[in-house]
Amino acid sequence: MAAAGPDAPCGLCSAPAAPYTCPRCHRRLCSLRCYRAHGPCAEAFYRDQVLEALRAERSSPPSPALRGPRGAREAGDAARPAGRGLWEQLSEAERDGFRRLLSSGEAAALLPPWRPWWWRGRGRVEELGDGSGAEEEADEEGGAGRPGPAPPVPAAVPPLSALRAAAPSPLVRFQLPNALFGYAFALSLHGGDEALLPELPDAAIAASAALRGRRPFGSTAEALLSARRDARAAGLPLCPLGDSGTLRAVAQLLEGRDSRDPGADVAAALWHLWRLLRAGARALPPPERSRFRAARRKVGFLLSWSRGATEELAQLAREAWEVHAEVAAEEAAVAQIREGLEKVWGGPRPPPREERTPWMVTDGAGVERVEEVFGGPPAVGTGRGVRGRQLIEELD
Repeated sequence: MAAAGPDAPCGLCSAPAAPYTCPRCHRRLCSLRCYRAHGPCAEAFYRDQVLEALRAERSSPPSPALRGPRGAREAGDAARPAGRGLWEQLSEAERDGFRRLLSSGEAAALLPPWRPWWWRGRGRVEELGDGSGAEEEADEEGGAGRPGPAPPVPAAVPPLSALRAAAPSPLVRFQLPNALFGYAFALSLHGGDEALLPELPDAAIAASAALRGRRPFGSTAEALLSARRDARAAGLPLCPLGDSGTLRAVAQLLEGRDSRDPGADVAAALWHLWRLLRAGARALPPPERSRFRAARRKVGFLLSWSRGATEELAQLAREAWEVHAEVAAEEAAVAQIREGLEKVWGGPRPPPREERTPWMVTDGAGVERVEEVFGGPPAVGTGRGVRGRQLIEELD
């Protein structure tokens, strides 16, 4: 597509050498921040492509990761048909850029805001029980993206004694937050579109070891952080909620919205997941349904256990809020480091390697030398040398 060369300045902030091009108006842009500021022109294009990519999964074999929009061709793959419309007009480099946005989760920021059914606002600041932190819950969109109706709570749940004779292990309670993480992650990743089968329940299984088999956890933190690692190991994109947002979802589900029945939200989530697993199994050929059936049995067991474990749910909620507070603080620290790096770099990416000069960074206990990283010394030290170096390696 005809456009200004890669050295053209950004059409919004005038930053030099803007590497990106709006797929509709061909304006040069330097970063995702300028894409967002560009308004509906670029946003509408990426929103349409993301939604098309998600719906295209229904007509292709299940995969643990979103591969790209319908009709996207890999280099040298002449057997697959070329895309149509806007996708067909993009160069191969621009298509690769969009695939990176999709796999990194950044494209999710361009979608209309989606609120899960368990989302609730309690004023600007919500107190988190025992002082584990506070979370802003305001709906900044002014009413846009309000939560949809909650799934029904099952009318009759068999007691746990009807499913097994022996008393369950004390560790069984940690299976619940792991399974709820998979549910919240998968539902958010697919924007709540229950028609995306079997991809949606398949993502829940990929993120939850509790749904895949008998894996014990010794604590709520271990169960939740294991689910986060499993989602990444499966190659799944980052969901719109983010890591801390998914942990907050688990804490909210465990805490419940109804003081008269604190376990109602957990029961609704598990019953919803059970039905999604059943629908996902029906979308697969019979030989591939076994793992969905096994996951459904596990969900049924957790549903029966949770209906008689009100006190355990409250304790799990408090522990989940603590894990959420730790991860949210870590994300805030990383965001602060990233912001500092972008100020030094003059953009979201480091300068070319030949333009870098060494500088010193301190971690509070000593001085550590980081060579050939920035184009110059930072204006203000972050105090997080080791984590900063890890972030540099991720970004570079």
